[in-house]
Amino acid sequence: MKQVEELWKSRITAYYTELRKYLLYMLNDHLLFVLVFGLGAVLYYYSGWVKTLDETFPAPLVMAVFLGALLAWSPVYTFLMRADTVFLLPLEEKMAPYFRKAITASFLSQSYLLIAGLALFMPLYTQVKGGSMKVFFAWLILIAVMKVWNLTVRWHVLKVQEKEIRHIDGGIRLIVNILLLYFVFSGAPLLFILAVAAAMAAYYIYCGKRARPMVLKWETLVELEEKRMAAFYRLANLFTDVPHLRGTVKRRKWLDKLLGQVPFQPAGTYTYLFRRTFVRMNEFFGLYIRLTVMAALIIGFSGQAVLQLIIALLFIYLTGFQLLPMIRRHETKIWVFLYPVAPEQKSASLLDLIGRLLLLQAVIFGLAAWAGHSLSQGGIVLAAGAVFALFFAKMYAPARLHKIAR
Repeated sequence: MKQVEELWKSRITAYYTELRKYLLYMLNDHLLFVLVFGLGAVLYYYSGWVKTLDETFPAPLVMAVFLGALLAWSPVYTFLMRADTVFLLPLEEKMAPYFRKAITASFLSQSYLLIAGLALFMPLYTQVKGGSMKVFFAWLILIAVMKVWNLTVRWHVLKVQEKEIRHIDGGIRLIVNILLLYFVFSGAPLLFILAVAAAMAAYYIYCGKRARPMVLKWETLVELEEKRMAAFYRLANLFTDVPHLRGTVKRRKWLDKLLGQVPFQPAGTYTYLFRRTFVRMNEFFGLYIRLTVMAALIIGFSGQAVLQLIIALLFIYLTGFQLLPMIRRHETKIWVFLYPVAPEQKSASLLDLIGRLLLLQAVIFGLAAWAGHSLSQGGIVLAAGAVFALFFAKMYAPARLHKIAR
């Protein structure tokens, strides 16, 4: 149907136009340089760590779990909008070509992660198992077939109304993915591989037959698409203003003591506001927790002193940089302009909060380095992190904050 083809072209064009628009802000300036530098450092020390491994390391299991999880994560990008639940509903029987293209687009978009993940693990596999890199392309074809299977099964299950069924499906696909990849990577007997493949085929047929008489769950598809785009917009909002982003707020009563410590006087007005914003808005509080936990785990499990220091400084920078957009969070509320406070106090209060948060990160990273290496290394990471946090809050951030607030 010509109208369906035109609809797909318009939606995919609009999506990539929107994507490019925000990526220009997200990947410019020196942030990209910092990310590339950090990635280069991680890969350098990763290659050194790989050389220390022997045949006792469970490389097939690690690869199977990581790649199996990537395969199980198979959202279908439908590019549907809220109005489609009304205007496209009469065309549901003619929308099959549209959704086939959606599955294809989802496969192409998610394949990059699979290629990168497999390429990352190949040196580890050859070091431990002594195999050849020639199997890379054979395994890549296998993983591509498994990705198509995951996406197709996921699409069938999306026709089921119950959310619990979708969760169960995700668990089943995760287990099956891990089993098949583990048998392949570990060189298990062919009978085991064929048995898992047969189970996958049977599950595919079962899901297809069950979904065939069902109609599309338009509300579910639109809701999932809105959540996917909201996640991207939350990430983009850390670098530039996203007008149509709707933030989420959570009470977090257990952190109210942080708010009660602010002095009840004009100088504490913005201090209280930004502390409340950080504590209760998921996009900032969740970001801080995720980055802190991720970096602490990497530092704690790494035995490389230089890598620990690089990760600590990199994540302190990334955290501080992505908290700066908080300055614009309340600029559309008229009551903020009624505060009897000097405009300079706004930036000063936010910088003070960011400095405190980054210092807390430095302490956590120092403790992680102590646990993963030694007391002296923990002291080095703590001292370097604290100095860098103060440098960021006192010297780097003010000029950057001025640009963001304009």
